[in-house]
Amino acid sequence: MHVVEALTRARSRASLVAIALALALGCTSDGTPSPDSPGSEKPPAELVVARLAATAPPLEESTVSFWAIRGQGVEQKLYFLDAEGGRGEEYLSLKLEDESLLSRPDGSAIAEGDSVLITITVEDPALLLFELQPTGLKFSTAKPAELKIRYAQADDDLNEDGEVDEQDDQIETILGIWRQEQPGQPFVRLGSVKVEEQQELEAMLTGFSRYAIAY
Repeated sequence: MHVVEALTRARSRASLVAIALALALGCTSDGTPSPDSPGSEKPPAELVVARLAATAPPLEESTVSFWAIRGQGVEQKLYFLDAEGGRGEEYLSLKLEDESLLSRPDGSAIAEGDSVLITITVEDPALLLFELQPTGLKFSTAKPAELKIRYAQADDDLNEDGEVDEQDDQIETILGIWRQEQPGQPFVRLGSVKVEEQQELEAMLTGFSRYAIAY
C-alpha cells in the first residue's frame, strides 16, 4: 500500500513538472499552443492579477510623473518603503532611450527636443496592476520603452486557495506581463523575460495602456 501511494505521488509530481515546463515553453502538456503564450488574449474576468502579500511594505508613492524628452534617455522608478519609512526596494522601472518617443496619442510625430509628461499609477495598492499615461503614446519599435516589474513582494498563494503548494509554484512559471489597451477590452500577454534571482519580469513596450503581472 505504501509503495502504491509513493508511486502515485511520484507520478503526480512528474505530471506537475511536465505541465509547468510545457506552459513555460508556450505549449500545453499535449503539445498544443498554450493560451498563455505571447499574443494570447484573456477577458478581464478570466485574468488573475497577482496580489501583493499582506506583509508587503507600503509604497513610497503610488503615482509619479516625469517629463520625457525626445533625444534624451530617462528612467523613472517606483519603490516600497523600508522599515524606517525611507526608500526601500525597487518595485517598478520604466526606461526610455534617447529616440524611444515616436508619436502622441493623436498620432502626431514627436520631434527632437519635444517633451511628453508621463505618469505611472498603481491602480490598486493590493494588486500588481499599473496604468501608464498618456494612453496611446507610441514608441519606436527600434528603441522601445523598457518596463521592469518586481514580484518579490507578491503573495505566494498565487491561486488564492488558502494554501502555498506545488500549484502556486507551477503558476509562478507562467506569470507574465499582460496589457489592456482600453478598459473593458481583453488583456494581451506580452513577450517578457523573467529574471529569476530578482523575481522580476521585463518587457519592451511600443505603447502605453494598462499593465499587470498576471496569469
